[in-house]
Amino acid sequence: MINGTTRSPAIRPAAPTDDAALLALNRTSWTAGSGFPSMHSEEMSTYFTGRRKPETHLVAERDGAIVGYVSVEPKLPFSEAAHVYALWSLVVSAQARRLGIASALLAAAEQVALEQGATKLSLRVLGSNLPAQRLYERHGYVVEGRHVAEFLIDGEYVDDLALAKSLR
Repeated sequence: MINGTTRSPAIRPAAPTDDAALLALNRTSWTAGSGFPSMHSEEMSTYFTGRRKPETHLVAERDGAIVGYVSVEPKLPFSEAAHVYALWSLVVSAQARRLGIASALLAAAEQVALEQGATKLSLRVLGSNLPAQRLYERHGYVVEGRHVAEFLIDGEYVDDLALAKSLR
């Protein structure tokens, strides 16, 4: 665990009481270039749903405030793929970017996956999200595939990249 001062974030498991903070992060952090504008819809009244559960999330706190989160869990519900975990979301508030928080969350997610027996961590990133692609590349992730024109965001077709990292 990191200490959570102004210099470094504290990373901890998410709790149901973090719902409002994660919903607020979604509403302010996703853009057409980094994710899905629908993620910040005012129609969403809760972050945690049947699909998104606190136990699959880690949060980063800095000076007592949640400034980021990551979700990590088994990629597929089959025993044949039990060794593969997926990182579904990595979000850092705009005010807390470029402070090492995304790297700390990524390292913590990798550690969780390793502790659960994973040997591979997969993720998807929009082809338009160059900062995230650079982050993942710095951390050893490689492109395994490209889904061309997978999404239509703000009238533009956007590729979806599949990346992964061996944890062995």
